[in-house]
Amino acid sequence: MNIQFTDLIANSPNAPGVYRMFDADNNLLYVGKAKNLSNRLKQYIDISKLEPHKQVMRTLVTRVEWETVATESDALIREQELIKTLKPKYNIMLTDGKMYPMIALTTSEYPRLLKFRGKISQRRDVFGPYPSVNALNETIKTIQKVCQIRTCTDTFMRNRSRPCLLHQIGRCSGPCCIEQTDYNLRTQLARRILSGDSEPIIADLTQQMKNFAISMDYESAAICRDKIAALTHTSSRGTLKNTKTNNGENINWDETVTELEKLLGIKIECAGVFDNSHLFGHSPVGAMITFGHNGFIKSGYRHFKLRDTGRAGNDIAMMAEFVTRATERGPKLDLIIVDGGPAQWNIAHKTAPNIPIFGVTKGVVRNGDEHFIMPNGDIYRDMPHDSKLFLMLRSVRDEAHRFVITYHRTVRAKTLTSSVLDEIDGIGAKRKHALLTHFGSARAVADADLATLLRVPGLGKTAAEKIYAHFHSNVIQ
Repeated sequence: MNIQFTDLIANSPNAPGVYRMFDADNNLLYVGKAKNLSNRLKQYIDISKLEPHKQVMRTLVTRVEWETVATESDALIREQELIKTLKPKYNIMLTDGKMYPMIALTTSEYPRLLKFRGKISQRRDVFGPYPSVNALNETIKTIQKVCQIRTCTDTFMRNRSRPCLLHQIGRCSGPCCIEQTDYNLRTQLARRILSGDSEPIIADLTQQMKNFAISMDYESAAICRDKIAALTHTSSRGTLKNTKTNNGENINWDETVTELEKLLGIKIECAGVFDNSHLFGHSPVGAMITFGHNGFIKSGYRHFKLRDTGRAGNDIAMMAEFVTRATERGPKLDLIIVDGGPAQWNIAHKTAPNIPIFGVTKGVVRNGDEHFIMPNGDIYRDMPHDSKLFLMLRSVRDEAHRFVITYHRTVRAKTLTSSVLDEIDGIGAKRKHALLTHFGSARAVADADLATLLRVPGLGKTAAEKIYAHFHSNVIQ
């Protein structure tokens, strides 16, 4: 039997994927996943080392099929799909739906978003599975940011007398205390996102962002931009990309950096990855993250506020300033990686001619058409998209993007509050905090009438009148 089974798996590939085992009557016995199909299937050769129920199953196997996927995370999701739809006899635990995390939307008056492991109930819509709890939590955050769906229990919601912190930070619409006119629309939007139908939503948000920018409503444009950024992390299956891989936790850094050294013909102790961020030229910032053979080098991370404001909105000119400042005062770099095309590569090369420049070009479709610009300027398209080096390069690019976007949001938030509320005489840090806590944004403060301002705890009549006069000078003289 061992020889026969060895023949069945003789051509199995050294790649991630799922495998299916059949008996002589062509009945599906078992579905499994593997990081390496060949290595996993070889574990079935010695029956004595298998679990008791798998020993029985193994004696019935007469045919083995497999299919490869891009990543181990994809294999997990594909395995769940096959088990749920085909219900193999020996997949007991997974058939009961008790292993991997999922997301549900309840069918109550104000549907609740929740995570669970267990059997599917008719009282809620279920989405998933997710490759990890981290991926699931990131998806929930996305839905909160874009749709403001509640996550609290029914009991908690019924006993609230005022909205909680999630409402104040824009992640819940507050159905506990605030009349809802569009909660059903929010729920429908959440279902579309969880089902993978994000592209039309992103297109609509992009148009809204442009319209707000044209009307100089940069705060609303920024909100749209943040929603777009959150949505672009979702995959076509309603799950997120493998979060561990994106954060670099699953990368064999020494191995992949060594491979990068061989590709480029250089030695790398410390490489810097650059990215810029601005909102139609406003709040322009840049960032650099660093990595080496042992992973990300957090001590080398740098933020940059643009000093030459004449470069604001010009990504190429901004890149030149940030690379100059990093090479003059930052850690010694053996390689510079820029996110962009030939223009970004050229300006980095011109700015730092003694450091090799490596460009990561997104192509037509982000996360699907990346190619690279070598230090000599040649275009390189032959790197397999499921290779460890490709995934590492995508990971460091995404880390730079995360780092600069986080900084840009911080700078933008400070700019929005300081440029409006700090102009008002007598409004210090405590009152500004009270206003933003009560209204949620500087724009809402500006739009408030005097009666509403007077209800802000700790503000007082004199301060309320000053604020109202500042924004409505034609009313109060």
